[in-house]
Amino acid sequence: MNIEDYEVFDASMINVRNKNEKKVIQFMKELIPQFPEFDYCTICLQDVYALSLNQLTPRYTQAGTIVLKKELNDSDYRDVVEAAIESVTKNVNHPV
Repeated sequence: MNIEDYEVFDASMINVRNKNEKKVIQFMKELIPQFPEFDYCTICLQDVYALSLNQLTPRYTQAGTIVLKKELNDSDYRDVVEAAIESVTKNVNHPV
């Protein structure tokens, strides 16, 4: 990652993050071990991560952000991540 790629008129965008990222990772760590057929390769892990994030409404924040929208429940994250794991496991995106 090139830090300069995240600069706009001398303002850095590098710390603007999607709040869903940490929750998706948390539930990936919790749920993937429950799928014995999951192969843990980097491509499949990244596919679950990207697919999960794409299914959730983005929630970008920066330091000092005021949250105006309702937070998602853990069950919402769990459902999305579990569906992504199932999809990736059934549709492996690399040679087996």
